[in-house]
Amino acid sequence: MGNLNVGDHFVKNEDMDIIEQNRLQALIEITEQHNKEVSQLKSRLETAEKKAEKLNKQVKDADSELKSLRVHNPDRMKKQIKRLQEQNRALTGENSTLKSKQKQLTQQLDSTKQELKQLKEENAEKESGEEK
Repeated sequence: MGNLNVGDHFVKNEDMDIIEQNRLQALIEITEQHNKEVSQLKSRLETAEKKAEKLNKQVKDADSELKSLRVHNPDRMKKQIKRLQEQNRALTGENSTLKSKQKQLTQQLDSTKQELKQLKEENAEKESGEEK
């Protein structure tokens, strides 16, 4: 087996293999953690999207109910309109909050993807540097 001179001491190929193995293990752990975080973010994003869809359906149902009330019961219409408008405002506010959370989660996902890309590029640079 050959020896490589590193600083003031020699490193054997077995030592280099161990160093490389440790570095690869660390990279695998980073990648697994990243994949776990990405999957969690995707799950949170899907949940937020489902909730937003549900709220949009409730708003549409409230609008339909309002139209129906205007046609069938003009006496109670004003009270129902007021109640539905308040409900609509609350649902719209919650929907806006969910949309901003969704945007934030999407940005987190994008930044995490970028970080993984940078780590992979750094790893590739280290590997090419060590091969030389």
